[in-house]
Amino acid sequence: MADRPTEWWSTFFTDVYTGSDLELRDAATAEAMVRCVTGALDLKPGAALLDLACGTGRHSVPLGAAGFRVTGVDLMEPYLEQGRERAERAGQRVSFVQADMRDLSALPEGSFDAVVSLHTSFGFFDTEEENLAVLREVRDRLTPGGRLLIDVMNRDWFLTQSGESFGTAPEEFVVRNFDSSTGTTYLYEERFDALTSRITWNIQAFDPASGTVGRSVTADYRVYSAHELTALLTRAGLSPDGLHGDYDLSPFHIHSPHLICTAARPAGEE
Repeated sequence: MADRPTEWWSTFFTDVYTGSDLELRDAATAEAMVRCVTGALDLKPGAALLDLACGTGRHSVPLGAAGFRVTGVDLMEPYLEQGRERAERAGQRVSFVQADMRDLSALPEGSFDAVVSLHTSFGFFDTEEENLAVLREVRDRLTPGGRLLIDVMNRDWFLTQSGESFGTAPEEFVVRNFDSSTGTTYLYEERFDALTSRITWNIQAFDPASGTVGRSVTADYRVYSAHELTALLTRAGLSPDGLHGDYDLSPFHIHSPHLICTAARPAGEE
């Protein structure tokens, strides 16, 4: 079993990440995500929406431009400050709040028509009880009948990718890719642990001509199959009501790269 970084989110989104093609790809998918959120949740203009683990506001700001009253929440104040600057440049009014997603008491209960968790921003924590606590906090922030959209990597799709059968331990599966589209070569290594269903994802910058190895960043998160995620949502007091496989809202299947699940807080609750 590979060593896992703790609180990796405080150091992952540095220039190593933003210098890679991932930042460009994320920006290109932001508008597709807005269409996905609007379509899947049937949101009306003016709806109060919470963007969970919003980071630098890459999705919060386009969602605000789509006519929603957006609050972005993240643990990292430097990311939130970048989000505020992004919103100001775009001329959008988005509220950014610092909070740990396991404790959203800084936000009023029952105050959001919708909550979104996008681009595998769920499953960060070491125990399933902690990840469940996130969903319970989300449920309490939703209005009765309010809905959550959660977008994560589909575990079953990942295991169909070309990779080494085993990593440094028998229970591991490793996928490696290279990219040089931004002028710097990056090695992406995703190491899946079958005992925990967690991926340790490392991005390493290097220069193949000189052999110079640059800095690296590492993330670690839980990935889910559809039945696992829907069961966890149910345990949190939410009612799963939809599954999609990509941002175009195509039907979910085992080979879908994304697991996009919607769930509602029961309408009759106070």
